[in-house]
Amino acid sequence: MNEYTFPFNTCETPSKNGGSSTIFISFFNLINCIIIIYFLSKTQKIQTFFLFFSILCFEVFHLFSHIIHIPGSLQTNITHSLTYLMNTAFFYVFYCFTKKVPNRAFVFYLLALVCFDVYSLFYLSIVFYIISQAIIMISLLLYYLPLLPESIQKAIYPIIFFIVLIILLFLNEKYNCEKMLSVYADFPYHILIEISGIALFYIVCSRFYKL
Repeated sequence: MNEYTFPFNTCETPSKNGGSSTIFISFFNLINCIIIIYFLSKTQKIQTFFLFFSILCFEVFHLFSHIIHIPGSLQTNITHSLTYLMNTAFFYVFYCFTKKVPNRAFVFYLLALVCFDVYSLFYLSIVFYIISQAIIMISLLLYYLPLLPESIQKAIYPIIFFIVLIILLFLNEKYNCEKMLSVYADFPYHILIEISGIALFYIVCSRFYKL
């Protein structure tokens, strides 16, 4: 699996039409969308609405990508852009609540990550730019952690746990998929990532909607 083309290289036996192997996977994506929409309807501030709306856009496109593949790099570029939108929305929420502008060292650190991320998108494996996006999000969470309400602080480490878990599951899927499918070909291993995604976005939505 040197090349990763979504959804064809997700760790599941492909369907005959070349799309997602089962409706089961897409159903879990739909559950995630419903959870996000529920909490989106309960937001009271524009910055929180923007955050949840960016997460919803990401997950809706994720659901769409499991059903339909867009040839070329457009699908990857849209997904990558939506990840930037989510990270920007997290920063906007944190700034609106804390009124704290990051110091120069942190700004230069983020700029270095963004430069590496863009380079990775064009010249390196998908592994690198997925990890770089995750590091950007985790860095924002940790930077603003001391300034956030206690209820949010308690949720930060579970959020980071599920981000890391999703990355590890993705790496396992990318490098060990053929071996896993040889053991049990009918199991949709990609569902483990989807379930972790539901847990991640539920924690984010249930804790941030009042912020």
